[in-house]
Amino acid sequence: MADSDEQTVSLVCTKGPLRGKVFELIGGPAFVFGRCPKSHFNLSEDPSISHLHFLVDISDGRVRITDLGSTNGLKVNLSLLNGKTGAPNAFVELRHGDSILAGSSLFRLSIGGKSLHESREGVSTETIAASRFQSLQPDAQAIAALDSQTIATPKSGLKSPGRDREPPAPAAELPHIAGYTLVSRIGGGGGSVIYKAIKDDSGAIAAIKMPRPEAGETKRKRLLDTFRREIEITRLLSHPNIIRYLGNGLADGQPFLALEYIDGGNLEDLIWREAAGGMELDRAAPMFIEMLEALAHMHEARIVHRDIKPKNILLDLRRGGGLAVKLSDMGLACRFSNRADGDLFPAIPDGGTPAYMPPEQLSDLTRVIPQSDVFSAAATFYHMLTGTVPYNSTGQGQALAVLDRDIMPILDRKPDLQPEIAMLIARAMSPRPEDRQATAQELLDDFRWALS
Repeated sequence: MADSDEQTVSLVCTKGPLRGKVFELIGGPAFVFGRCPKSHFNLSEDPSISHLHFLVDISDGRVRITDLGSTNGLKVNLSLLNGKTGAPNAFVELRHGDSILAGSSLFRLSIGGKSLHESREGVSTETIAASRFQSLQPDAQAIAALDSQTIATPKSGLKSPGRDREPPAPAAELPHIAGYTLVSRIGGGGGSVIYKAIKDDSGAIAAIKMPRPEAGETKRKRLLDTFRREIEITRLLSHPNIIRYLGNGLADGQPFLALEYIDGGNLEDLIWREAAGGMELDRAAPMFIEMLEALAHMHEARIVHRDIKPKNILLDLRRGGGLAVKLSDMGLACRFSNRADGDLFPAIPDGGTPAYMPPEQLSDLTRVIPQSDVFSAAATFYHMLTGTVPYNSTGQGQALAVLDRDIMPILDRKPDLQPEIAMLIARAMSPRPEDRQATAQELLDDFRWALS
């Protein structure tokens, strides 16, 4: 497809309350559609469309669409995506002629000057240009009044791969951050919450991460210290396979971190969706290589991640349907050191995930060595290839299994795996750190050799 600035891109409404309207996507790169008066395109004539319903992005020569947490969801070619009942927030690439159902209005995508509405008899058309998106101040009464008009639609029945994904927060509960309009809560962990947001000056989508506000005073102080560490380390790192830092600041006295928005879910979701038995090597290997390249960049900067696991490996959708790895969550990262004095990022005795953790990290959470990341990366690769974690236990028993070094050999679970790959994984997951590859770069070099 040619670049978006060389062609006409428009949405033509063919059915419903907005029938006959043509929405031209000029200026971009991102356009918000909804009943909010400050959207690029105001769709208030359809009461079943949400306040902020969907966004169309026309950057990089592509046309992509994502739901913004709408009540009734969004259908592309009859497949439900996003919303409160569909799959997690993600972009879907569109083609000329694709159908888009939002609320009670059916749109068709026109690309390249071929106006779909010209061949439809009896439909008077009105061409509408985008207005500038403005910052939206959440108004609980206005949102409640708008939501009361929403026309309910049947639940999709689609099962979300995000098994522990948090439900979207009502718009009235979303924090206010200058320069951004927060759209929905899209995830988080034990100490943080993540929001999908629109940058007011450009319409670009970002992810906003904030520490959880409900923690007690002692835990709150620890969360804030960890969050500040994450901000500083994320600022230091610049690599195509590490989530990109966009900025940080304070909102009502609380720190926030702005990051690039990644639209392909995470590796944990992908493993869960795969057939029993795990991924084939040719599918898993490119993602493992990108993971190790990101980790090698961190080790070169003398920083250890300390929480490598599938959930922290985000997947970015590439042109053509491929996936790019983005390493995320730097909250536990710190310098190569066992000493707190004088260290910019001293180790904290907290966190980590036993299913991917080496014995030395569990027995001494302040020990910081790159070989611990090597182990966790190999454990993640093991999970990708087999569909299960390396240790012969689950739940609380995993911590004991780590200390007992009770690892199931990968060939017992994937007997057709290339022996050189099995030996590489076994070495990377050796109980003693000194028996493993010294850094992610060494593991990456060994892996490339094994593939050849």
